[in-house]
Amino acid sequence: MRLEDIRLEPLLDTLRLEKIDDKIYFSSPIYKNRISNSRLGLLNPKQGGSPEKFFGGFTQSFNPSFALGSAVHEQILQPHLFKLAEDTHKPTAKMGGMADELYDIYCQREITDEDIIEASNRVEYYKGKMTPDRIAEVRTKCADYWEARSAYEFNLDETKDIRYLDYPMLEKAKSCIESLQSNKLAMDLLHPKGLVEDPISECEQAILLDVKATMPNGKEVILHLKAKLDNYTIDFETNTIKVNDVKTHGQMLNTFDESKVKYHYYREIAFYMYLLGLIAKHKYNMTNPKKQANYLVVSTVPNFYSKVVSVPFVEIRKGFYEFQKLLRYSAYLMCYKGYSFDEQPGKYEF
Repeated sequence: MRLEDIRLEPLLDTLRLEKIDDKIYFSSPIYKNRISNSRLGLLNPKQGGSPEKFFGGFTQSFNPSFALGSAVHEQILQPHLFKLAEDTHKPTAKMGGMADELYDIYCQREITDEDIIEASNRVEYYKGKMTPDRIAEVRTKCADYWEARSAYEFNLDETKDIRYLDYPMLEKAKSCIESLQSNKLAMDLLHPKGLVEDPISECEQAILLDVKATMPNGKEVILHLKAKLDNYTIDFETNTIKVNDVKTHGQMLNTFDESKVKYHYYREIAFYMYLLGLIAKHKYNMTNPKKQANYLVVSTVPNFYSKVVSVPFVEIRKGFYEFQKLLRYSAYLMCYKGYSFDEQPGKYEF
C-alpha cells in the first residue's frame, strides 16, 4: 500500500477554539498526547524523528534559548499576563537550570545533597559526576536567586505571572522585545484595524480537531490534533485570514531562510493555516477567504534587528503535503504496526 491510499477526514463536530494555559496545553493528560506540528517533527526522519520518539513524546531538557524565545513571545503577544523579573541574581547557563529545578524544593524544605544530584541528572549538569565541591557550589551560586525569587512570588500585589531569566538573557530579551515593538509592520499585523469594523485578532489561541484516518482495508483510527497559534486574524471586510508567527533567530537575519528549511517552519505554517481555514469556513461562514502568513522575526544577536517575512504560497503548499503525509504515516503505524500513545512495540518495520 501507499500512504496516499490512507484517507483523512476532519471530524468537524470536534473542531473548536480554546484558550488553554501553556502548562495545561503541554502537560495535561487531556492535551499532551494530541498531535501538534512539533510532535510531527518527532516522527519526521528528516528531523531525526522516529516512531519511538513520536509515540514516546517529548523529554524534558534544559534549553536557555527556549526560555528566551518564550519570554519574547509572552511580552509581545500577552504582556497583560506576564512580567520579566529584574535583579534576581539568577545564575547563567545550566547552573540557572539547576536553580529553577531546585526552587520548589527550596520553598518547601531544606535541599539535600540527593536533591541536587537528582536535579543535575535532569538538567544534565555534570550528570553522574557531581562531587561534594560541585554540590556546595550549587548551594552557593543559587542561594541569592532563591531568596530574590521567593520575594517576587510572595508579593501578593503582583497580578501577572513572573518569568525569571539570568541577567545576560534578560538584556537580550529586552532588546528583542523593543525591536519588535518598534517594528510598525509587525505591530500592525498583530493589532489590525479595519475601515469600518476591526478584524478578529487573537493571540495564543488553541485550535483542536479530530481527524479520522481510514485504511484501504477499511480499518479506522482517530487522530487528535492540536495547535496553538501565536496570532491569527480573520478579516471579514477583505475576506482574508492571516497567520502571524513570532520567531526568535539566533543569528543574523540574512540566515533565516536556512532556519525555515532546517526546522520545517513551512509545515508549521501550513498546519496552522489548515486549521484556521476550517475555523473560518465552519465557525464564521467565510467562503474561499484569501490566505496570508507571515513570520515576525527578531535576531537575538546585536543589533537585534527584526523584520516581517511573508510566507509564499509554494512553501505553504509544501508544508501542507508534508504534514498530511506525516499524519497518514502515524495512522499507518497505529493500524498496521501496533503503535499507540500508551504502548510501543519493540520492533519497527516499514
